[in-house]
Amino acid sequence: MSGIRVRGLRKSFAAQQVLHGIDLDVAPGEVVGLIGPNGAGKTTLMSCLLGFLFPNGGDLSIDGRPSDDLGIRARTGFVPERMNFARGATGREFLRYMARLARVPDVNDRVEKLLARLHLSDAAEKRLHHYSRGMLQRIGMCQALIADPDFLFLDEPASGLDPNGVMLVREVIAEQRARGAAILLNSHQLAEVERVCDRVLFLAGGVIAKEETLRHAAGEIPIAITLLDGTVEHVTVSSEAEIAAAVRRIVEGGGDVIDVRRQTADLEQIFRSAS
Repeated sequence: MSGIRVRGLRKSFAAQQVLHGIDLDVAPGEVVGLIGPNGAGKTTLMSCLLGFLFPNGGDLSIDGRPSDDLGIRARTGFVPERMNFARGATGREFLRYMARLARVPDVNDRVEKLLARLHLSDAAEKRLHHYSRGMLQRIGMCQALIADPDFLFLDEPASGLDPNGVMLVREVIAEQRARGAAILLNSHQLAEVERVCDRVLFLAGGVIAKEETLRHAAGEIPIAITLLDGTVEHVTVSSEAEIAAAVRRIVEGGGDVIDVRRQTADLEQIFRSAS
């Protein structure tokens, strides 16, 4: 699987040029964040990759094939910022319908597993018009994952979620990365982008103004642990759980930890400078 590849993408609406030659790659097992001010072209870029819009120039390919190839679409999941569908169905009915459309082999088993994973089993028989905004986002994640997609496009996936929901979606994204999905995430929530992404692309004025690597190697997160005496311990971990384990080892060894932070770019500062 060769991932997502964009070269020289241009898109205009009438006389307005929105994208001015975008290049990007998303490898299998990688999460790439797309951030930038409103009007920068993020949604337009994602819409071109999903086949909702036709570009005016450039090349798009997913796993070496055109992005609108039906075989590629069958391997693609998409979470829009706001889910729009008939709200009369229950959560379970909606997911069963989506599973049948995607020709999932064991519809009932797949649906029940996703409902459980996104903590929606207790709401499965509720009609969608009774779902809260956060529940709709979680059912949207379920439908995107229904066929175990190789390519995931997430547009503000944590929008409207409470802290527990945000952490849940973060875990699900990590699981999808671990199984090898190529993930493009569009978000204004910089803290979440920093937590889940391997790289970040800053769009401004229809171009990629800056790119930052957040993980120095696949799955590696550099951490700085500051001790009471001013000493700073630099360690590299591969998961959130390992951060706690690293701190615990230092404390058990007699160290007084006063601060733990990721050694990553300051996304807020970069956002300001790149906008």
